[in-house]
Amino acid sequence: MKRYIPRPREVAQEHIQAYMLEHNLQPHESLPPEREMCAMWNLNRSTLRSAIARLISAGRLYAVQGSGTRVSPRFPRTMQDLQGFSEYAAACGLRSETRLLSFSEVECDKHLSRRMHRMLGEKLYRISRLRMLNDLPVLIETAYIPKELAPGLEEHDLVRGSLFSVLRDVYKLQLDHGEETVSITSATEEEAAHLQIEAGAPVFWIVNRTDTPDHMPVEYCRTVGRADMVEMCSVLYWAEDE
Repeated sequence: MKRYIPRPREVAQEHIQAYMLEHNLQPHESLPPEREMCAMWNLNRSTLRSAIARLISAGRLYAVQGSGTRVSPRFPRTMQDLQGFSEYAAACGLRSETRLLSFSEVECDKHLSRRMHRMLGEKLYRISRLRMLNDLPVLIETAYIPKELAPGLEEHDLVRGSLFSVLRDVYKLQLDHGEETVSITSATEEEAAHLQIEAGAPVFWIVNRTDTPDHMPVEYCRTVGRADMVEMCSVLYWAEDE
């Protein structure tokens, strides 16, 4: 069997990522100068720069003119938090932007009927948005909202505004709990084009439903997230013995 020999660029990428882990580099912290890294790992300058360019393309690093290469911030998505994207991004110190991909009315099918406790054929709003952080595409969110609960939703600004806030403040829908599942899938060609990654690249597949206190589903959302820029986090609590 032919033994696989990694390319020099791949070796350089492994060195860089190992250095980031070993030194616990935080977002916006700088890598050593290129000359120093070449000496540390016995690399030529072109190989190192090729590896850095690949990691920049993958969203792991970013370059600052005259200041070298720095670690890109990652989006720590805490599963227990029920909060709008813009609010959560701001709390993480990240600049957010939203682009509306589509807004339409659809009929409730069998799958949505089960998940949202709605009759077949009921009208739902389908809202697909691209979420950006610091000018980089991170998530594609496709949300379903019963039209009956939010009539005229299309009149609201869901690009500069927050869907979560509109449902809460305009339609007086109190959202206090939900359920969420997370898995890994591969990006389709359309998803990859929006997220600026290669088709077939691994992505998070996040499915959640948000309910009111009386367990009425308000939003059902399917999210595709870049695995290189999103960290799924969970908060643990100590349960004392009874």
